Amino acid sequence: MNDILNNNIKEENDVDFIEHLNHWLEYLSELYKTTDEQTKPKLKRQMRCLLEFYNGVNCNIHHNFLLQHYYSYSAKSINEDIFIEGMASNKKTQQNSSEKVKKFVDELKQYSSTTSTSIVVDKPIQQCYQTEDSAFQLISKALVSNDLFFMQGPPGTGKTTAIVEIILQQLKARSDAKILVTSETHVAVDNALDRLAAVAPPKLRNGILRYPRFSISEFESDYTEQTAAIGRADILWHRAYQIDSALTSVLWKELEPYKQGKDDNLDLPYWQARNLAEMHQVVGVTCNQIAHLRDTNSPMFDLAIVDECSKATMPEWLMAMSIAQKCILVGDHKQLPPTFCTEASDVLDQMEEYKGRLIRNGVIDRLFENLPSSMKGTLGKQYRMLPEIGQFVSQHFYQGQLEHHRIKADHGFCDFGWLNYHISNYRVPMQLTGEKKVLVNHIEVEIIMKQLSLMSKKLKAEQTGRKLSVALITPYKAQRKALRDELKNWDFSSEMAIEVDTVDAFQGRQADVVFFSFVRNIGPATFYADDRRLNVAISRARDSVYFVGDMQYLKSKKLPVLDSLMKLPVLREYFQKTRVCP
Repeated sequence: MNDILNNNIKEENDVDFIEHLNHWLEYLSELYKTTDEQTKPKLKRQMRCLLEFYNGVNCNIHHNFLLQHYYSYSAKSINEDIFIEGMASNKKTQQNSSEKVKKFVDELKQYSSTTSTSIVVDKPIQQCYQTEDSAFQLISKALVSNDLFFMQGPPGTGKTTAIVEIILQQLKARSDAKILVTSETHVAVDNALDRLAAVAPPKLRNGILRYPRFSISEFESDYTEQTAAIGRADILWHRAYQIDSALTSVLWKELEPYKQGKDDNLDLPYWQARNLAEMHQVVGVTCNQIAHLRDTNSPMFDLAIVDECSKATMPEWLMAMSIAQKCILVGDHKQLPPTFCTEASDVLDQMEEYKGRLIRNGVIDRLFENLPSSMKGTLGKQYRMLPEIGQFVSQHFYQGQLEHHRIKADHGFCDFGWLNYHISNYRVPMQLTGEKKVLVNHIEVEIIMKQLSLMSKKLKAEQTGRKLSVALITPYKAQRKALRDELKNWDFSSEMAIEVDTVDAFQGRQADVVFFSFVRNIGPATFYADDRRLNVAISRARDSVYFVGDMQYLKSKKLPVLDSLMKLPVLREYFQKTRVCP
């Protein structure tokens, strides 16, 4: 496989996909040497997947050709040249463009599978869609594509609903199809399967398998009292019993405790889980656990859907792509990339040459830039943020292409601006001689508590009976701890449900009101220079965003997005250090 790919024409200074695979293998090998024994099996699975993909022994060899071709920047330049020439007024130039299009289409055929995985749909299944909706048109485009499709889902655009529609349409068109739903986190997989189970008919609900914990309730149907999971496990045991009754009886006695675990969950050994997976149509599992459900004789999936692919590392989403005829990547490269543990970050620091290409400039970013329009698309209407917040996010992170569904807030809080302060001789981080810098800003903690107190009084007076969801997010773990500790001194529980976390950890979640604590008021602002982090911070909010920071310091950094944030109104200002007491 690698010999074939390396024979492709490669422009000078262009980046090769095989090189990128090698960089990942080198990185994982170095990480393997330093990690704990519990993590090593996961790294071995990832390295095995990369080696199999490298040598072309994955399910669909055309995935390899597609990634090799569209990882290259030359693919993007060819597309752009054709588009520019096609727009020209000169007939000869337009003719040249037409000839290039024909050549481009002919070349594309060599990367595409001859086995059609295309499905044509004429109307939506879920009632939330209309045939003319742009979201349904994008879903139709994803289904009709062969081999590979990238669906970008900006914040609040309903990507989970789109995933459910794709699954329903796939099974309607091909009733025997096997579908893998995977992501880097359990939360994303659970969200997709919960949404699917809510709208699926009983027969389909009975065909959904969630690994590693199989909840009994999710397999119940209107027609069965016992779970399908246990019933099918029993069938497997009876088959084994007919072959070797003595051995099977011993195994059954040993493994009986696995049949039903705590909290009405099934906790099965890997071999039994694999057999169950083969008997279900829709299987949900995290990327790193895919290998638990498969062996060399397991059938391939017709479709793999990788949710939040931008948060997964390349080895993680390749695990899904490697076992499916067609792969739909769903994510948003404009939000945060994968996070790495301390050991992983240390290894990356040692491989500084590759760091940007492994994370910031990885395959997901390049794929969306370089893929032709027939193989990608963006969900364009967001249903989360009020227009003022949504328009800022759209303008600064999505080229102004997002539409906005919501018009008014569900409560009395719809602020979008600053809680500003500037206090002389108060600097964060402070560093005493011989001590480590501590990124905790107690002034910002006090300001946030003061604002929460004002909100609490207003909510008590209004007596709406509805709890307000509030997120206190910050770039730094030390500030997160300080906020959590201070909250223990206050009681807002009757009016507000408050979560405190880092920006990176809060990605994928939302709240009515978001407070963003900048923390720093001296030194570099590299943490805020990453547009993706600010995108995530702002777009978590439905109705209100309070930026808590020293605007004088932030203005001095002269970062484009921060400069735009400075134009938002100042809601309150604090120029004296005043201790807020509960």
